[in-house]
Amino acid sequence: MAVCATLTLTACSDDDKEGGQPVIERVRLTDPEKADSAFTVGRLGQMILIEGHNLGHALNIYINNQDCYFNANYNTDTHIIMTIPSDLIVYGQDNTLPMEIRVETTHGTAVYAFHVIAGVPTIDFYKADMEENEQGIPEIQPGQIMELHGSLFHEIQSIYVAGLDTMKLADCPSWEVNDSCTVAYVKMPNVIPANGIMVMECFSGTAYCGFSKSPMKPELYDISSDMPIPGQTITLFGKYLADLTSINIGGEIDIDINTVTVSAEMDKVTFTMPDKLPSTEANGTIRLKTLGGVAELPFYRYDWILEDFDGNGTNQNWNWGTDTRGGWWDAATFTVSPVSGNWLGFENYTGWWDHNVQFNGKQAPKGIDASTPLSDLELRYEVYLPEIPSATCYSKITFMGAEVDKIAIADRITGQATAGEWMSVAIPLTQFGTGTYGDLVGSAPGDDGNFKIYHSYDEIGIWFSIVYDNFRIYQIK
Repeated sequence: MAVCATLTLTACSDDDKEGGQPVIERVRLTDPEKADSAFTVGRLGQMILIEGHNLGHALNIYINNQDCYFNANYNTDTHIIMTIPSDLIVYGQDNTLPMEIRVETTHGTAVYAFHVIAGVPTIDFYKADMEENEQGIPEIQPGQIMELHGSLFHEIQSIYVAGLDTMKLADCPSWEVNDSCTVAYVKMPNVIPANGIMVMECFSGTAYCGFSKSPMKPELYDISSDMPIPGQTITLFGKYLADLTSINIGGEIDIDINTVTVSAEMDKVTFTMPDKLPSTEANGTIRLKTLGGVAELPFYRYDWILEDFDGNGTNQNWNWGTDTRGGWWDAATFTVSPVSGNWLGFENYTGWWDHNVQFNGKQAPKGIDASTPLSDLELRYEVYLPEIPSATCYSKITFMGAEVDKIAIADRITGQATAGEWMSVAIPLTQFGTGTYGDLVGSAPGDDGNFKIYHSYDEIGIWFSIVYDNFRIYQIK
C-alpha cells in the first residue's frame, strides 16, 4: 500500500508539472475593467488577452496558421497577453487560411476559433469603359465590367447597385478581386440608374461609392501653380479627371490634349505651361472639360497680383534692395530659363545684412473681398534656385506689416527644392494675422513695412543665389 501511494503521488506531481491539456476559453481585452469583453473577431495590431487553463509553458502561438511573436513573461497558466501582428495575412487575402488561434505548449495544443480582420473596406473611385447609346451619350451598359478601386476588399458578401437613398435596386451577379484586394472587377446588373451608389458589403463593414451611368462630372480641388512661368509643369488635382475633351486658359489659350497626362486614378492631370500667357483681359480661370462636364479653378487672376515685376502689381512709393539682381534690377551672373518678363533675384555670400529688398507704401491687391477669412487665402509666389546652396537658407517675407520667417525654399506640392526649375510656394495668410482680409490689410502700416523680402540662413559665408516672380494672393475656397 505504501508503494502504491508513492507511485500515485508521483504521477499526480508529474501531471501538475506538465499542466494538463491546455484549453482556451475566451479572448478578451487586456483592460481589467473590461474583463467581460470576450470577442471572437479581432483586428490587426490589436493587443489581446488569451484566457483559459493549462496555458503555461507556451512554445508557439499561431494565428491564421502564422507563427506570431509573444513575450513569455506575459504567459501564465491561465493567461497569455500578445499583440496580433500588423502584417498578419488575414482570411480574404488568402481564403485557405484557418481562422483560429493555436497555442502549442510543452504538454499539448489548444485551438480556438478566431476571426481577424484588417479593417473596414473603402471605395475611392470607379472606372468603366462606356459605350455610346442611341443618342451618342457614353453610358455604362448592363452586364459590363466596372472596376471599383479602394482598399481592404476582404470577404465580400455582396455588391449591389442602390439609388441615391441607398435602397437596393439590383444585385451585381459576380465579381473578382485582385491579389492585393484593392480592385474589384464587378459585373453590372441589368438595372442601372442614371445616378446611384455602388455598395460593397464585406464581413468587416460596408463601403459606398457614388456613380453615374454616364461619365461623372469632374471636380478640381487644387493646382500646383495658378500663375506659372512658361515651360513650368502644371498639375491639376481633383476627381474623375478622365475622358478629357479640352483644357482652356483664360478663355484664350487651348492646351493640346495629346500633350496632357492623366493619372490612372483619374485624380491628376499634368501638362506644360505654354509660351503664351493669358492677357490682362482674360477671364482668370483654367477650365477643364470632360465627357462628364466642366470644372474650373482661378488662374492668372491679375487683380490678385501683389508684384510680378512686369507692371501688373499694386502701387508703391519706392523700393530699395541689397544684392538685388535680375531683369528688374542689376544684371546677374547666373541665367534663368525659362522666364516670363522681369524677375527679382539675389546673389552673394550669406551674411548678417544682404539678400533683401524693401518696398515703401506697397498697396494690397484689391481683388479680394474684405470679408474673406484669412483661412481661405494664401500668399503665393514662384521661386527659382540657380543652384542648391551648401547650407539651408530660408525666405523671410513681410506682408502688410507682418513678418513670416523660416519659409522653406521648396515646391508647395512636392516639398522638394530643385535647381534650375521654377517652384511654387504658398504661405497661409493666417501666418500673417487673424480675422479677415480686411482686418489684415486695414491694419498695415502703409509705409516701408508693407512688403519686404529678406532671407535667413543656417550658416554664414556660403554662396546663395535665388530668384522670385509673381507674388499674388490666392483664394483657396
